[in-house]
Amino acid sequence: MNPLLPFLMAGDPSLEVLPGLLSEAKALGLDAIEIGLPHSDPIADGPVLQAAAHRAIARGATPRRVLEALAGLTESPDIILFTYLNPLLQLGAGRLKALLAPTPVKALLVVDLPFGEEPGFEADLRAAGYPMVPLLAPTTTLDRARQILSDRPDPGASAPFARRFAYVVARLGVTGTGQGTDLAPVSRRLGDLKGLSDRPLAVGFGLSDPRSLAAIRALGATPVIGSALVQELAHGRSLRAALSPRMVDDG
Repeated sequence: MNPLLPFLMAGDPSLEVLPGLLSEAKALGLDAIEIGLPHSDPIADGPVLQAAAHRAIARGATPRRVLEALAGLTESPDIILFTYLNPLLQLGAGRLKALLAPTPVKALLVVDLPFGEEPGFEADLRAAGYPMVPLLAPTTTLDRARQILSDRPDPGASAPFARRFAYVVARLGVTGTGQGTDLAPVSRRLGDLKGLSDRPLAVGFGLSDPRSLAAIRALGATPVIGSALVQELAHGRSLRAALSPRMVDDG
């Protein structure tokens, strides 16, 4: 199990530092990491990630430039590209696949792609080795979750975590709003989902302190940290300093 799934906004503080951040993440022992494509209207993101996206865009980060910055990187965890649908459709599947080919990107997490929409686009990318991560909200029924997990299938234990996991949204709302997350319903939800599939699960939204991250790991899932990490990096903290205390259980 990946001990932690961090999120970085590409281009914040700059695209030039991104390879170094990824190399540091790999040195910390992380198997996978989420990289956000900055988008002008990030509807699922709270104020911290919105601000980071706008800073990145102001510094010239575009989807094409982000993917070009990732090209040829070998000292990097597997990357899950966190994005919205419109930038991908603007690139088109053919150009997108060409840009992804030389990068460490292993999967796409498209937060505003309704399940069952754009099936041809999704199938084309999956066939090329870039599956869409199943996204399971608190409002997703178990029947619906079963269908999503079936239609976005687990490639099996030999595949990397980045291509296998399903993303479990811990609570409704946007990211990083400072609200605490009640882990009791998350625990029940994870139990129900593990009854449907043995694929790895990651839990995000509202997690940041070492104790809550350790609690998610104790439930057999990988915790995701986004807004808190992005904010600390924006304030000048190093990636190692931000992540190291969050990668071990706080007893």
